[in-house]
Amino acid sequence: MYTPPAFRVDDRAWIHGFVEANDFGTLVTAAPLMVSHLPFHLIPGEGGAPDRLLCHLARANPQWRAFDGAGAEALALFRGPHAYVSSAWYGAHPAVPTWNYDAVQARGPATLIEDEDEIARQMRALAFRYEPDPGFDMDAQPADYMARMFKGLVGVSIEVAEWTGKRKQSQNRPLPDRIAVAAQLESRGEHAAAAALKEANGL
Repeated sequence: MYTPPAFRVDDRAWIHGFVEANDFGTLVTAAPLMVSHLPFHLIPGEGGAPDRLLCHLARANPQWRAFDGAGAEALALFRGPHAYVSSAWYGAHPAVPTWNYDAVQARGPATLIEDEDEIARQMRALAFRYEPDPGFDMDAQPADYMARMFKGLVGVSIEVAEWTGKRKQSQNRPLPDRIAVAAQLESRGEHAAAAALKEANGL
């Protein structure tokens, strides 16, 4: 991901928080060249261990074959608020329109998880995070039904070798322009994009 210094974020805590808040991401592999849109579970590394990202694919999805055997490198992409920015909102000219956005990219080797107990743990963690209470209870389902479900899934574990964080939030514009862009976004009802701009610029 192209990341000029003005927009780069290296703060691991911010990156972790961003991924957890925007955890429906994109898995990208080179061979086969494929993309899948999936929920991810971040496991922060402790004691110098690398962070890990867990996800799962339907076994019918051929992308899992990229990680068969020795595994392969993968990218996981996460995107947050974004918005079109008109140069008409700027006070400093000449200028052209642009797009503001937050994004995080994780790169690293990925391996398969085919152990059904481990896949079940992933599914429980996902349900615990998103299910209402009361909601779906995995343990209340027929055991043979859940066993068939688990056989139809393949887990993937990405060991994160490199995080890339990017906040393209008008930081390269004069302060009055940043304030004006935030106000225009608010007036258009793009509150999440305006909030991201304000946070990135300390406004």
